[in-house]
Amino acid sequence: MATGEADALDVVPPVVPARMLNEHVYCRRLAYLEWVDARFTDNQDTVEGRFAHRRVDTTRGAPPEPGEDEGETRPASTSVWLSSNELGLSAKIDLLESHGETVKPVEYKHGRPRSAEQPLWEPERIQLCAQVLLLRASGYRVEEAEVYFEGSRSRHRIPIDDELVRAAREAVTQLRADAALSEPPPPLVDSPKCPRCSLVGLCLPDEVSQLGGVRSPPARRLVASDNPAQPLYLTEQGATLTKRGARLILLHEGKEIASRRLLDVSHIGVFGNASVRSAALRACFEAGVTVLWFSYGGWFAGFAGPLSGGSVELRARQHRAAAIGAPELAAAFVAGKIRNCRTLLRRHGGEAIRPLLGQLASLAAQAEKERRLDALLGLEGTAARLYFGSFAGLFAHARSPGTFDFEGRNRRPPLDPINALLSFAYAMLIKDTTVALVAAGLDPYVGMYHRPRFGRPALALDLAEEFRPLIADSTVLRAINNGEIDAKDFIHRAGAVSLTPAGRKRMIASYERRMTDELLHPVFEYRASYRRTLEIQARMLAATLVGDVDEYRSLTTR
Repeated sequence: MATGEADALDVVPPVVPARMLNEHVYCRRLAYLEWVDARFTDNQDTVEGRFAHRRVDTTRGAPPEPGEDEGETRPASTSVWLSSNELGLSAKIDLLESHGETVKPVEYKHGRPRSAEQPLWEPERIQLCAQVLLLRASGYRVEEAEVYFEGSRSRHRIPIDDELVRAAREAVTQLRADAALSEPPPPLVDSPKCPRCSLVGLCLPDEVSQLGGVRSPPARRLVASDNPAQPLYLTEQGATLTKRGARLILLHEGKEIASRRLLDVSHIGVFGNASVRSAALRACFEAGVTVLWFSYGGWFAGFAGPLSGGSVELRARQHRAAAIGAPELAAAFVAGKIRNCRTLLRRHGGEAIRPLLGQLASLAAQAEKERRLDALLGLEGTAARLYFGSFAGLFAHARSPGTFDFEGRNRRPPLDPINALLSFAYAMLIKDTTVALVAAGLDPYVGMYHRPRFGRPALALDLAEEFRPLIADSTVLRAINNGEIDAKDFIHRAGAVSLTPAGRKRMIASYERRMTDELLHPVFEYRASYRRTLEIQARMLAATLVGDVDEYRSLTTR
């Protein structure tokens, strides 16, 4: 072994969890993501698996001392932990039965046996073999192992032969070698294993393989178009969010005004003088729910979420890329934004804006090739002036000057209703890009195009660029043209304009409808909601940074 490889292996923990051997034999990338990057998410199989283990996850009974022989059967023990530095293994044994000096591990499974002759698949056999090796290393006599299936309520004997022992030892060595790598192994290609994997939405095997040139499009849609959990917004001033059992409860003046199951919440937006109690915050963090705060007027102020222990190598690469410069990423963000601005104008602008489309196409092509940030800023600024110069003509109310007159982009504070809506929609979008980046394991504050100054989430602003026309501008356009927002939804004060509480709620509802709209993904050729597409783009950005794919492709629609 080379010296560098030996040094890398020194950073790997001395013992490998036996359940990670199962994952490693099933899929090397899965084991890396779970163990090294500490990434995990549930699916139906994992939830059912925990339910099947409910009786054996509580510690009960005490196993006999090694070598002890009372000549009779003792009560079974549950949740027995063993570890061996010599073997490099640790395991929790679901159920340990003993008779005299002989013990027998019993593994619990939630499904049914593979077949009568071979109840377990190879990854599961290796995990059970690791438990037997640990028991023997601790001085116990083990002649056999068994598996219990919750689905069929049947027990099956599993032989532990020399061949299986060799395979288990080799798996320990291979997993430790993978864990020493600075990036995860490549995904499986067109594997039937992927659809049942709980981490398929984090791994994106077909998408990564397609962009890496390993497989041809279209990608299988292995993830749902949207997460069933939805955002929760606290807009009632003076209200307090607390926790009661498995539900989040909203209180106002001591009275319950709303409640929702925590498992139905993807993230929480808190506006103005609403608050979240500590117990609710802790429950959110344990459930992986990010909490984000906004000013009363909708300015995105900050966020808090679960302690992120995983993806250290990914974040290290992100910081390194930001430090040395990643102009190709900056160019992709800007070019994607310009192309999507052009698409929005083409769809809604009519014949009057036809000459403008060619100019925007030319600017997008220049941005794709540009590698100087100052030049990219100039191209983006020119495109923005052209775009917003024609933006007023997209509104049905433009023919009746008054409430929705628009003479160009302004902010801090917005000076007219359309700019107030745009600012609010952009704050909502940056909230969602922040959530997507955190879910992908990235630091939302360290950007490649926007500079991380004044506490702003620079990478969230980067990712938001290509989605501003698709999500935020489209939401404003639809809210006005459909009559969802009108003059009574605004407050005019000292020349500035802001949304009323009722207008803010209507705007949030309109924005959320846009986020659930589906589009045909232009690269992977399956349908996904805008919220899911945001997450896919964040994960593709992460895949680019770790080298899974060669280049980041911004999402552009026709």
